Amino acid sequence: MSNFIHVFPLSIYRDVITLSASYKKELIAHILAAETARGESQTSVAPRKDDDSAWLGDTQGHEFLHNIDLFADLYREIAECVRKYVRSLGVNADLIDFFYQRSWATISRGGQRIHEHAHMQSNISFAYYLKKPDGGGGINFITYDHPNEFSPGIFTPSKTDLGFINEPSMLTWNIVNIDPKEDEIYIFPSKSLHSTDANQSSDERISLSADITTMLKDSTGHETMMPHFSNWKSFDG
Repeated sequence: MSNFIHVFPLSIYRDVITLSASYKKELIAHILAAETARGESQTSVAPRKDDDSAWLGDTQGHEFLHNIDLFADLYREIAECVRKYVRSLGVNADLIDFFYQRSWATISRGGQRIHEHAHMQSNISFAYYLKKPDGGGGINFITYDHPNEFSPGIFTPSKTDLGFINEPSMLTWNIVNIDPKEDEIYIFPSKSLHSTDANQSSDERISLSADITTMLKDSTGHETMMPHFSNWKSFDG
């Protein structure tokens, strides 16, 4: 009897972080105020007004939310979720030091979305949905190198439209959509290509994201994974 044996999945970790209504209100107020304020960074770029892009705090000088006291309780909760994610993969998280290197909020209003991208400068990333209205849009995970693709480019939506793919499924999708609920967090390898759908609601969608770097506490005997920065030396030092 023939059957498939599935190997090499991309596993997205989902958890829930429930905040009090008053705390959530404070966080949302801070983020909305940041949107209207001039960016703290001298290298912040002007928001794009001519397309459907969401407001991205990391390009507007608001890229270190983890250093703001108001967000401390939330980022402690997120840290525990990240450790649980790593342990769920069968990895000994006690041997790893985790560092928030950058963290920011995004705001998506009617018709706005986040275009496909990956975070190649870090190891682990997440999206936490602080505010998610009905119709607020989902998150997409994308691959242009599907393990089952026996000819380049055949597992695309256009091939389904042409009738080439009779039964679209996880075996042939190169884009998988997840529709998060408010308070949910999704954790994944930073190298994973992802995007968001356009917000189809009349209210804003607010999410928090971060880039997390992982380092071995003790790299003795390890050829791979980043050694601890305490052993590094600056060219100028």
